[in-house]
Amino acid sequence: MNKAILFIMKWNCSVNIILLLLLLLISQVLAACSPGHLGSNVIAFIRDGHLWTIDPDGANAFAVVTSTTPVVGYNWSPTHLLLAFRSLDESFAKTTAARQLSPNTLTGQIGDVPSTMNTVGVDGGTPITLAFSDPGVRYSNAIWNATGNRLLYRQTAKIESSTPEDAHWWISQNDQPGGIAAKAFPTSYTIPSFSYKNDLIAGIASQGIFTTTVAGTNKHSITSGSLPGHPLPAFLQRILWQPAHGDSNLLYAIAAPAQKDGRSPLAVQLILSTISGQTTTLTTCACTQFAWSPDGKHVLFSTGSTYTILTLSDKSTFAIQGEENSVPYWSPDSRFLLLDGQHALTLINVVKKEQNVLLSDRQSATSAKTSSSLPTPLLLQPIANSSWAADSRHFLFLTHDRLLWQKRQLSTGKGLYTVTINDDGQPQGAPVLAAAGNMTQAGWTYQDANTSFLYG
Repeated sequence: MNKAILFIMKWNCSVNIILLLLLLLISQVLAACSPGHLGSNVIAFIRDGHLWTIDPDGANAFAVVTSTTPVVGYNWSPTHLLLAFRSLDESFAKTTAARQLSPNTLTGQIGDVPSTMNTVGVDGGTPITLAFSDPGVRYSNAIWNATGNRLLYRQTAKIESSTPEDAHWWISQNDQPGGIAAKAFPTSYTIPSFSYKNDLIAGIASQGIFTTTVAGTNKHSITSGSLPGHPLPAFLQRILWQPAHGDSNLLYAIAAPAQKDGRSPLAVQLILSTISGQTTTLTTCACTQFAWSPDGKHVLFSTGSTYTILTLSDKSTFAIQGEENSVPYWSPDSRFLLLDGQHALTLINVVKKEQNVLLSDRQSATSAKTSSSLPTPLLLQPIANSSWAADSRHFLFLTHDRLLWQKRQLSTGKGLYTVTINDDGQPQGAPVLAAAGNMTQAGWTYQDANTSFLYG
């Protein structure tokens, strides 16, 4: 072969190899520079007053927010690319009251406090402050709408009010700082509820149920006059759009007629109402909490330590015995339900009507799984984040003092764990330790407020 031709062939081969190496290097650089947390492949939690993310296997721990004052709450956006968070007001953070803040023992959440309201990208960066702090003003956690471009939050005075109607509700765009584009929602003694497609928000006031746009305009009354028994106890003060049903129905509670004398435990009727005001009574119960399933086909309600799943199609019910005040987490596909209690973590297969205690402490393994009733504060809020991954086949848990996994000691001790289940809800292998240390409010994905119970 001609030497010149052979040289050219070798030179071309070397160039191709160099080009391939350069392309590989460039792709790695681009991957490193692009958002590293797409989809729902990271978990968030609060530790030492900072907001962290971490991979489910424990890799790539990253402090998203390290503000000078403690982060006290956060919420995943529906896109999983943004986080809304509260950090304490600087003046309030120096007070004894701030140092004595007591999180909810089950959820780790902290109630309304003087704080800033912010959003930040999952990969960090400079937060956008939506609402500036003031030592005399308190904010709740934010609630995202389904598309992730609006947030709803509560503003209250520092002095505890005697009526929920004294709360002010604000609707803010996720990218507008300092109250720009923030709109006031009309007076509502319930937590307002975002619809899914029509950019509507529903509330309840002394004049009944009403809706507005996300801009707080075009107020429309669905009912005329106050609802029977309202305002109800705080846990029952709900108005919930039905998920996955085209914004056609709302769920709420009214006092049952036979219980107006107050001589027996409060019974309520769970009412399904169309947007035009046509109503159906789903059930009458001595309920303490209620919420939708993500597919809108079931209603979950609790009566003490009994949790009941009601199926809308035939009004059949399935009762589960658990711990009073447990935190329910629906899987996104509505096939499974986690009950996270003080002494046990229970997985319910909704389709097969089966339940399995996965995690427990020694007390719950040898005695009835009950917990004492918690005091009911006036201001409540839904669970901020979900324990489930978006695929409904993975979830997380914090151990607290529950160290028996399916009656066997967790060898790796306290921490944040992830679990894989199959389509029948059976755990696949042992839980994976993702992080150790003093963590609270661990969340994998966005939590739809219409599917959550309320907590202080």
